[in-house]
Amino acid sequence: MTAAAIPGRRGRAAARPVPWTRLAWVTWRQHRAALAGAGALLAVIAAYLAYIGREIHRAYDSFNACLQASPHALPPLGGRLAGTPACGALERAFMSFYGTGRGSVGASGINAQTVPFLLLAVPVLVGAFVGGPVLARELESGTFRFAWTQGAGRVRLTAARLVPLAVVVTAAAYGLSALFSWYIDPFVQSGFTGKFPMQLFGTMGTDFAAWTLFSFALAAFAGVLLRRTVTAMAASLVVLTVADVATLMSLRQHYMAPVAVTGAEPAGTGNWVVGNWFTTTSGGPVNQNAVFDAFAQFSPGTYASKTVAYLAGHHYLQWWSYQPASRWWEFQLIESGWLLAASLLLITATVLLIRRRPA
Repeated sequence: MTAAAIPGRRGRAAARPVPWTRLAWVTWRQHRAALAGAGALLAVIAAYLAYIGREIHRAYDSFNACLQASPHALPPLGGRLAGTPACGALERAFMSFYGTGRGSVGASGINAQTVPFLLLAVPVLVGAFVGGPVLARELESGTFRFAWTQGAGRVRLTAARLVPLAVVVTAAAYGLSALFSWYIDPFVQSGFTGKFPMQLFGTMGTDFAAWTLFSFALAAFAGVLLRRTVTAMAASLVVLTVADVATLMSLRQHYMAPVAVTGAEPAGTGNWVVGNWFTTTSGGPVNQNAVFDAFAQFSPGTYASKTVAYLAGHHYLQWWSYQPASRWWEFQLIESGWLLAASLLLITATVLLIRRRPA
C-alpha cells in the first residue's frame, strides 16, 4: 500500500519564538526569592544610610554654620575644619559619627569609618546568591532538558535569564553607591578623608556597581562550569575575594604613572601617597632602614623640625610618589571599564558553554 503525503499549506507561517517579555516573566518567577532577598538586604542598608546620613548632614551643617558665624574662626588646617571654643561641642557631635568624637561612635554604634568596609562585602554576596543559582540549579537538577524544548532555545533562554538579572543588580548597586556617596560627603568636604582610601574607592562612583556586575557574571559562569549550585557560589566567593584583594593591594595604584616629588609630603587629604624613598642630592640610593631608625629617635613634638635637619645634614632627599586627587574619576572609569569588559567576557563564555552543552 502506498499513501500520498498531505501537501502543506502554502504560506503557512513558521512557529513564532516565545516573546522576550514572557521569557523575562519566567526569569522573575523562578528567581524572585533570590531577588527579594537581595532587595531586602539592600533596602536595610539604604534605610540605615538614609537615616544616619541625615543626622550626619544635620550635624555638619550646624558645625559649618557656627564656623562661618564665629568671629574667631580659624582657617582650615591641612584641609580639615578648624574648631573654635564656641563650636567645640558641635565639632564633637559631628565627629562622633566618624568615630573620633569623645565617648561616642555614632547614633547606631557603627561609625562612618566602619560602614564602607561592610559595604565591600555586598557585591560579593549579591553576585554569589543571585548569579550562582541562575543556571546551575537547572543543570544540577536536570530540568534544563525540559526547559530547552519549550520553543525558546537554549541561547535565548540563557540570555533572558542573565541580562535582566544583571541589569537589576547593577542598577540597584549603583543606587546604593550614590546613597553612600551622599552619606560620606560631609567628611570628604571637611577634609577628614579623601576618596582614594581602599574602603571608599570601591563603594563610590561607578566602581561599586561594576564589582557587583562582575560578581554576578563570575558566579553565573561558575554555575555553568561546575553545574553545582553551592559549589559555584563558594567558588565565586573565593575567586572574587582574591581578585578584590589583589586589585586593592597591587593593581589599582598602577592604572596611571604616579607623580614623584621631593621635600615635604604632598599636601591635601585627597591625594593618594603610594610610596616614598630617600636619595642623596646626587641621586644615589640611601639605606632607608638607617634613615627610619634615626627618625624613630625623634620625639613626636620635634619630629618635623628634626627630620628636616637630619636630611639636610646628611645631604639626603626624601621623595614621594602619589596619585593626585584630581585623577579619582579617571581611576574609577579605568577600573569600571576592565570590570565591565571582564563581565561581558564571562557572560559570553557562559552562553557559549550552554550552546555547546549536549542536551
